[in-house]
Amino acid sequence: MNKETLRQQFDRCYDENGWFVAVRNAVEGITAEQAAWRPDGADNSIWETLAHLNYYNNAYLVRFRDEDYEYKVASNDDTFAGSTEVSEDDWQDEIAKFDSVMDEWRGLLAAADESKFASPVRNKEDRNWGELLADINAHNAYHGGQILLLRKLQGSWNSEDGVS
Repeated sequence: MNKETLRQQFDRCYDENGWFVAVRNAVEGITAEQAAWRPDGADNSIWETLAHLNYYNNAYLVRFRDEDYEYKVASNDDTFAGSTEVSEDDWQDEIAKFDSVMDEWRGLLAAADESKFASPVRNKEDRNWGELLADINAHNAYHGGQILLLRKLQGSWNSEDGVS
């Protein structure tokens, strides 16, 4: 997969709505209380889902910079841990973390040589960066859809802001 296609997918998943609502736009304008809400039977809240995205987007960002990343969780479930305190400041910090990681990704993708996308991912030598980035984009889109569904269930989504 070429660099420009991956960058376009990245933008669509991060903050440019296309056929679906981008993650950044899906979390826009919701309160900490709305972000922490979890309906009966649901595995995760919006907040927990964004924390999960922050964890993995940052982990692979560090590795894309050719640095070692030390995984600090025992299982994937642990990456869904949002703040234990529901405060607007903590929620805004979670969003700011997402923006910071994704903005750095955007810059690194733009600056990367096309050959980077064909190079193997360190500690995942069976995958190259192009393949892995396509999966990261799909992962972000998947969880963005979950966030949007939670907003619809709680009645906090305005269909004028994106796909209804």
